[in-house]
Amino acid sequence: MQLDVTDEPAVQDAIARCDAEFGPLVGLVNSAGIAADVPCLETSTALFRKLLEVNLIGSFVVAREAARRMAARGKGSIVNIASVSGIRANSGRVAYGASKAGLLLATQVMAMELATSGVRVNALAPGPIETALVRELHQGDAHAAWTSAVPQGRYGSPAEVAEAALFLLDESRSSFITGQTLCVDGGFTAAGPIRPAYKGLRDNVLG
Repeated sequence: MQLDVTDEPAVQDAIARCDAEFGPLVGLVNSAGIAADVPCLETSTALFRKLLEVNLIGSFVVAREAARRMAARGKGSIVNIASVSGIRANSGRVAYGASKAGLLLATQVMAMELATSGVRVNALAPGPIETALVRELHQGDAHAAWTSAVPQGRYGSPAEVAEAALFLLDESRSSFITGQTLCVDGGFTAAGPIRPAYKGLRDNVLG
C-alpha cells in the first residue's frame, strides 16, 4: 500500500493493516527518502525542514510503529536506509546529510532501548547507487567525481543494497548484530575524500 511517511495517522494505519493482514510483522526496511544538492548558504529553512520531516522524522515514526508490534512479540529486525552523506561531509548536503546523520543516531538509540525486547535495529549507509534519484543528482562532472572517490571505481546497484538489507533482516545470519551501520559504498567511507587528494600529494612529493 502507498502512504506518505510524514502523515503520522496514515503510517499508524498502514502498519496496523500490514500487521493484521500480512503479519505478524517481523521485518522492516525504512527506505522512503528525498534528497537535495544545494550549497549551505542557499539552503532554505523550508527545504531543511522538508528533508528532516521525510528522512528522519518519517523514518522514525515508521520504525516506532513497527517496533511496538515487534517488541510485543519479542522478535523483529528494522533496517534504516541512511547514507554515506550522514557519515562524511559532502558538498551540497547540509540538510540531507544532517537528516541521515540523525537517522544513524536514532538507529543506535532504538537498538539500545529495544535490545532486551528481541528487536534489532541497524542501518545501511549506501554510497553512490544507480537509482533514478541518484541519476538526477549526479550528472556530468558530479558522476565522474563520485566514481573517482569510490575505491572500487563504480556505482553500486540497488540489488547490492537489497542483499545487505536481507542479511540484517535474517535472524539466522545476523542475530547478534544491532545498533550498527553497514556501509554499502565500494570503500568510499574507508577512503573518503583523502584518496584522490593523497594521490596528488604523493605525485607532488615524489615528482
